[in-house]
Amino acid sequence: MQQPPARDAARLGAREGLYPRALGVRFVFLPPTLRRIHGSAGRRSYRGEAQVERGQGLCARLFSRIARLPKAHAGPIEVEIDARARAETWTRRFGKSAMRSRLIERDGLVLERLGPMRFGFALDLVGDLAEASASGVMSLDGGAQVTVVSAVAPAPVERLGEDGSEEPGLSWRLVRVRALGLPLPARWFAGVRAREFERDGRYHFDVAAQLPAVGLLVRYRGWLDVGE
Repeated sequence: MQQPPARDAARLGAREGLYPRALGVRFVFLPPTLRRIHGSAGRRSYRGEAQVERGQGLCARLFSRIARLPKAHAGPIEVEIDARARAETWTRRFGKSAMRSRLIERDGLVLERLGPMRFGFALDLVGDLAEASASGVMSLDGGAQVTVVSAVAPAPVERLGEDGSEEPGLSWRLVRVRALGLPLPARWFAGVRAREFERDGRYHFDVAAQLPAVGLLVRYRGWLDVGE
């Protein structure tokens, strides 16, 4: 049977799974570790290291409890992902503290439910990925190149790398928030940000949430070993 051209294969492959559906053809531009963690089906577990900072004020503790955010932690992390056809459940274990969220894709957004809260995120490619996506050219392992056409333009994002750099990866851009089914002004949650990137062959994450007049709710960052 004749194999489809690389360009067509990229389009076909981008339709499987929650993140490939949300990103469309842009999924093929992700670094290998991000494609691995977001492109695998079924249940699997990953281990690594993480740091969790929690806000100390009364309101910060209350909001964190409502959203079931993790407690302060420094050390090992285990992430279990149960990826089904229409949804994914992520269980993050920071020592004795666990945070579970359920994610679905709808209209190109990733909707994440944390307790009674539901957040809607747009996924933006950042770093060299955004430039590659705009040009439509991707270099694959072995030196081959794939040309992919995408009408989605990357949005400007804040630099989140600890050293001020912007490694290739994904930025999660919050566009809608609901609590118990009721919409809340997204501007209240402008301090919610998340980034995934590859560094030294590892999958890294950096997530932070703060609210006006409340301050920091939580920030957790670290890495996972997602294998080869």
